[in-house]
Amino acid sequence: MQFSSYPKQPNVIHGKVLGLRSFVLNRPYRMNALNLSMIRNIYPQLQAWERSDNCKLIIMKGAGKNEFCAGDDVRDILLQVKQRDPNALHFYREEFDLIHYISTLKTPYISFMNGHALGAALGISVHAPFRIATEKTIFAVPEAGIGLFPDAGASFFLPRLDGQIGTFLALTGTRLEGIQAFNGLVKSYAGVATHYVPSERLEQLEDRLSDMESSDHEVINMVIEEYSTLTDTKQIGFEQETRQIIDRCFRHDTVEAILEALDRERPMSFTREAKAKMLHYSPTSLRVILKILRAGANKTLGECLQMEYDLVQKFMATPDFYEGVDAQLVRKPREKPKWQPPALADIPSEMIDKLYFTKPSPNSLQLRESLDFKEYPYQRYSLPSELEVRAAVLGESPEFRNSGGIASTEETVRWFKMERKKKKGVAEKVRDILSRKTIIIDGKLCWQASL
Repeated sequence: MQFSSYPKQPNVIHGKVLGLRSFVLNRPYRMNALNLSMIRNIYPQLQAWERSDNCKLIIMKGAGKNEFCAGDDVRDILLQVKQRDPNALHFYREEFDLIHYISTLKTPYISFMNGHALGAALGISVHAPFRIATEKTIFAVPEAGIGLFPDAGASFFLPRLDGQIGTFLALTGTRLEGIQAFNGLVKSYAGVATHYVPSERLEQLEDRLSDMESSDHEVINMVIEEYSTLTDTKQIGFEQETRQIIDRCFRHDTVEAILEALDRERPMSFTREAKAKMLHYSPTSLRVILKILRAGANKTLGECLQMEYDLVQKFMATPDFYEGVDAQLVRKPREKPKWQPPALADIPSEMIDKLYFTKPSPNSLQLRESLDFKEYPYQRYSLPSELEVRAAVLGESPEFRNSGGIASTEETVRWFKMERKKKKGVAEKVRDILSRKTIIIDGKLCWQASL
């Protein structure tokens, strides 16, 4: 007797409920890691929905209870590179073009980061106007540990996080792990997510969004706010001392200076672990990562993606890419990669410049969308950034130029709560920023750049 097999599920499932459209990444056996067929599935459908008057908003989410996306399927890419398969390069070209297109959508786009959001997963999530974290979210950019560098627009996104948080995350691969470590909202506090919604409310939120007849970002933001929550405010974000250490140590422009700064701090587990992680990673990756984060701070998203595409081609020819992916993701059990060269001293910054930043790669990235930007156009749906609070205190923002800036903590909190329409977490974050970055002189708030 022959049994008919169940039809094979597509790697990306399309959903349609009234005005809501959705993508479900459907490779749970590979943690929903992206491959070329998935990119080619998503892009044309996204274009069709963008053109449709019937599509009011789009959601990106992952199949499985605890998975959003594990980034690029680098095991497949490594195999393709070894076989000289041109699809390895096609993947990055088409993925980066898709990422740029997502960032320019007029249709509201929401990412449900309900689970692992690792590496290049940020490309299909963080460039969106609405990014929802839950207690299950695990965000990390661990590429230095496999001989690569954070891509998918990471060189644009990470430098725009507050202070040196982005540099710290990229050089240490540190995970932001939902409620287990920072009571969930740390992803919003760090700037990775715009909202924190408990996973048990996501289905209700999606049902509510499907009933909407509007594509107005402001209206959608208010709806998401109804389902967001703020639990224990005492546990939000990094501890103040840890946050100050991150800014002090990771502000330097060489890896050696960062390591030396960590050594100068009071001995504690945080600094020891940060240094140990960095010394475990590819020296080549560390140097390249620091350089592209500093460069990306002054580039557009499109320029960052073009820079990353140039570097991807060079990294495909490096021994660290082969060794890192093989040792960490292929061999069983995992092994500590044997980096070439093995130490920072063996690959000085001048050599990095010569190998990776002097001569362009054979192929350049041509983006289909001409629209580009140096700052995210939907920043107002996130919690206020340190730069926004600084501008208010110093009187640099248009609202306070005539008054010379906001005079007190409570006035600053009130203004940002009004400006962000009583968004949850605003008061807590503004107070945190002011407590770290200002002092009171003659009864007035004064911003201290050195704090």
